[in-house]
Amino acid sequence: MRFIRVLGSVVLSLILLGTNAQAALQIEITGGINEGRRVVVLPFKTSGQVPVDVSAIVSADLMRSGKFTPITYNQLPAGSIVNGAVNFDVLAANGAEAVVTGEINPVANSNNFQVIYMIYGVQGANKGKPLAERRGITTNPNQLRQAAHLVSDRTYELLTGQRGAFRTRIAYIVYRHGDRFPYQLMTADYDGYNEVPILRSTEPIMTPNWSPDGKRLVYVSFEKRAPTIYVQDIFSKERTKLSSFPGLNSSPTWSPDGNKIAFTLSKDGQPEIYYYDLVSGKYNRVTNNRAIDTEPAWSADSKRIFFTSERGGRAQIYAVNIDTKESQRITYQGAMNLSSRPIPGSDALIVITRQNGYRVARVDKDGSIYMLTTSSLDESPSVAPNGSMVIYSTVYQGRKGLALVSTDGRFKANLPSSNRGEISAPAWGPLPEK
Repeated sequence: MRFIRVLGSVVLSLILLGTNAQAALQIEITGGINEGRRVVVLPFKTSGQVPVDVSAIVSADLMRSGKFTPITYNQLPAGSIVNGAVNFDVLAANGAEAVVTGEINPVANSNNFQVIYMIYGVQGANKGKPLAERRGITTNPNQLRQAAHLVSDRTYELLTGQRGAFRTRIAYIVYRHGDRFPYQLMTADYDGYNEVPILRSTEPIMTPNWSPDGKRLVYVSFEKRAPTIYVQDIFSKERTKLSSFPGLNSSPTWSPDGNKIAFTLSKDGQPEIYYYDLVSGKYNRVTNNRAIDTEPAWSADSKRIFFTSERGGRAQIYAVNIDTKESQRITYQGAMNLSSRPIPGSDALIVITRQNGYRVARVDKDGSIYMLTTSSLDESPSVAPNGSMVIYSTVYQGRKGLALVSTDGRFKANLPSSNRGEISAPAWGPLPEK
């Protein structure tokens, strides 16, 4: 039988957790998975007080991706741990693929911690062997959650070959009726922690979208009683007016190459798709049709723009080449499809489709539509930058809030606010630097 003592004895009595900061958004699982890849996440050993449970964060991250079924210490089959060592034969027989374990040590003469982690194989020739070199992360107490997300990211990438998105941030709009500034643009970690206000206003704020470097947001504000598109630095809070033409200025979205921002304008008549070239400083019109064209979304190569149009009679998804101005229809199934968002690393799209209400769906390369949600008032989908999850706005318990669904539909969760107010228009930020 194969045993190995993993970074010291895994004894639960050694884990002393301090008070955990409350998240602005609480994740309530509404649809789990029972056929994901099985990964054992053991408690991280520590002899002192640690403000967060790193192993619990790693388990939650992996589960939310829709690709894994984490196995925690309390769920281990009998005989998995013998005298503080892992019995890999027992884990292999129960279908586990990997073991994540570690320890958290205080750094001498400082308030910092060092998080050390290791990932072991379980099956075949990898049984009991490290899948990557032992790594350590030195961090302060306020960044321990980010350290845990980094462990999740590296575990996800090691096992899937794709980067994890657990250190990403999201932006969203909070509306609190009766407040002096009822409309607020916020950012937070993808799981709702570390919320930061970016803008407060007495008038509506709409449709935030991130720059590819994660340093700026573009959004629509009605603070001057007319829609105006602004670009704002999330650190300095400095902002620049991008578009305030007469009529509609809506749905700004940044190109993946970082050089262009697309939006909808009605300054020349009907709502059409335009983009602003940040290099040349010029506005460019890319659609010219008597129907309404709106909700632009860039292709991965920044050469095409997906958009919603009624030019075929009912709202469907089209794509336009920004150089040739040639358009093609993308969706044919479904009575109505809106709010397209490409899934990174694939030829599929996320859309809002009208079927028993308005629901999040995936449109595959062959045009087939796969329903991801069962709610009926979904809107504003945004896809994780690694293509694994979708965050969107929906109505939950009579109040507008956010929800998550994996792009394969196997994981679902609501994200109700821990504070009063309604939340809408989520936007998923880019992957952080490695």
